[in-house]
Amino acid sequence: MPINFLVRVTLENGIFGIGEISTQLWYLNETPEQIQSAIQLYNDCLRGADVTNVALCHEIMLKTYGGGSAGARGARSGVDMAIWDALGKLYGIPVFKLLGGGKPAPVPLMFCTYGTTPELAARECEQALERNYSAIKVKVGDSLLAAGWSHRALTAETDKLAAALEVIPKEIMVDADANQAWANAGSAVAALRVFQGYPNLSIEQPLHHDDLSGSAYVRKTAGFPIILDESVWSAEAMIAIVKAEACDRVVCKINRVGGLYEARKVVAIAEAAGVGVSVDTAPYTLLGDTSAFHLAASCKTTYPVDEGHLSMINISGQNPFSGGTKIENGYVSLSDNDGYGIDVDWDIVEGW
Repeated sequence: MPINFLVRVTLENGIFGIGEISTQLWYLNETPEQIQSAIQLYNDCLRGADVTNVALCHEIMLKTYGGGSAGARGARSGVDMAIWDALGKLYGIPVFKLLGGGKPAPVPLMFCTYGTTPELAARECEQALERNYSAIKVKVGDSLLAAGWSHRALTAETDKLAAALEVIPKEIMVDADANQAWANAGSAVAALRVFQGYPNLSIEQPLHHDDLSGSAYVRKTAGFPIILDESVWSAEAMIAIVKAEACDRVVCKINRVGGLYEARKVVAIAEAAGVGVSVDTAPYTLLGDTSAFHLAASCKTTYPVDEGHLSMINISGQNPFSGGTKIENGYVSLSDNDGYGIDVDWDIVEGW
């Protein structure tokens, strides 16, 4: 289970903001020890900095650790998250307004099935439809990631997708998430041929995150919208994706790109190029999830957010966080309270 960190940024007038850092080593490439070291560096270098100049704060952090490289952004994302919360409290407005959004409509959730057989995947999708979900994600890469690529394993994954599509109406959007496991563009195109006639289907990250030309080939040859997730780790990476015409939508994770400041760059580039943006959470508690929904509320088009990642981090004992978001009937609502609108019981935190 990942170890997460709670960050508090305090201003000279006593106003503070809170943020969260996740350490999913196999995915985000940072150990808890790295995070702790980076936090201490930021604690030293940001003292006396103008918190209202978010760009300068990021420049200071980049010069201190990471230099903008991939896999060195987790700690910066948590500090950034706390800065935006503090700014919201300073100016008396919610973070989504600071990011350019208005009063958001409730954000829809996307059901995610990790079903390991076609029968289980279909049954879980039927149950999701009974609960009125407007979008479903089907995981189609897990066995390939576990045992390596083989045609047999790829066929098993596409069989799950076929079973799910059979029970899902065509007005329900379906994202088939391969998590980079489909190996090469040719095999991906061949595997997708049987799914012609499903206009609600999109394919997420079929190939390695660096294989933008391969993703572009799959997009143009297979005839399905392509979503890129792991490829999106910076604003500069987003520019390369647009230049390669590699996808129709991206998944933006604030901890992977380095915080809300960097995420808004990704969103702006994507939207200007006509590429959709799905905001995703990560291994977070209510705090990180709420920050991600504030980002989603600032996007031009609000795509459903993957429910499978919500509140992945369980807090032992009493939960110090309250407020933030309200989940009801497959939708998430945000409050108009300052910052993230999250209250913290610091007595509980002190006891951790």
